[in-house]
Amino acid sequence: MFLHYIKYCFITSLRKKEIIFWTLLFPIALSTFMYAGFGKINETTELAKPIPVAVIHNQKDEFFDKAIESISKGDKKIITVKNFSINNATKALNSGKIIGIFYVDDTISLSVKGNNLKETVLSTFLDEYLQRRDSMNFSTVYACKEQLKSHGSQDNIISNFYAILAMTCLFSVFTGLNQIYTLQGNLSALGARRSLAPVPKSIIIFSEFITALFLQFIITSIGFFYMKNILKLNFGERILEIFPVLILGNACGIALGILVGCLKFPRTEGGKAGLATGISMILSVADDLCAPSIRIMIERNYPILNRINPATLISDALYSLNVYETKTRYYTNLTYLSIITIILCVISYILTRRNRYASL
Repeated sequence: MFLHYIKYCFITSLRKKEIIFWTLLFPIALSTFMYAGFGKINETTELAKPIPVAVIHNQKDEFFDKAIESISKGDKKIITVKNFSINNATKALNSGKIIGIFYVDDTISLSVKGNNLKETVLSTFLDEYLQRRDSMNFSTVYACKEQLKSHGSQDNIISNFYAILAMTCLFSVFTGLNQIYTLQGNLSALGARRSLAPVPKSIIIFSEFITALFLQFIITSIGFFYMKNILKLNFGERILEIFPVLILGNACGIALGILVGCLKFPRTEGGKAGLATGISMILSVADDLCAPSIRIMIERNYPILNRINPATLISDALYSLNVYETKTRYYTNLTYLSIITIILCVISYILTRRNRYASL
């Protein structure tokens, strides 16, 4: 019976053309237009020239000096080091002559003025150096330069495509909403028939969820491979680790759609669809979909909001795979995403079980 339900849930889901449009065609079109407008912008703008920095030594650090040397020489050098005293370096930073100041002391720190691409590259380099510092020797010190490029791109352009993938996952809210719509006796004739069927509601709900998740994972994967193979975007080397993010992201979107469908208000299908659209778009906008630095602003002022925003967790998990050598941040994001999904599923299940109808 369970496999029977999965089979027919899959067939009926494929007939929902509006869901296919919003979860597959729209993200592909959006990523294409974004790539056409911004895809190669870094070749002519921010990263076309080395980043000017100053290094202030309060004590000697032989390995850090080697790491700085590795990224400040050659045809494709990343930074250029300016010689300043500490007072003049601060003035140069404030005037925009340099982008950052590295302070070499017991602990190495970085001072920047803005939050743009160049500052992100400097921060990424320092993060990679500090992660490798304890085990670093002269034979491996030059790996800091390669590490900036090995896993992928750290620019703010690829972050926009992370946001599109996160939005695609959240758009599975429409699939979840459609699934619960066919289970509610007061919303559809099919829901009324299913409410009277001598089948445990848990079997129906679980089969609907599994089918929706499988379908949405396929759709999201198509969008991902389109970006990677057709648009030639650099998602790094850790491709297999991306799929758990997509699975959990779609599961969270479906669970959110089911929860919206279980709410008593709004009562109509159109009203519930509007609410689901509004929620998914607000979460996506907070993830830098429409404007840069929104997520950074939220992180600085209300960091808890980024921990409960599925779109931010999805994007940050993809970002961490592309930038950091360790997977601590990646697993942290997946953990938060799993917890949110489970909470949404439990609440939806409780609300669904409580539904009673005087007449159908």
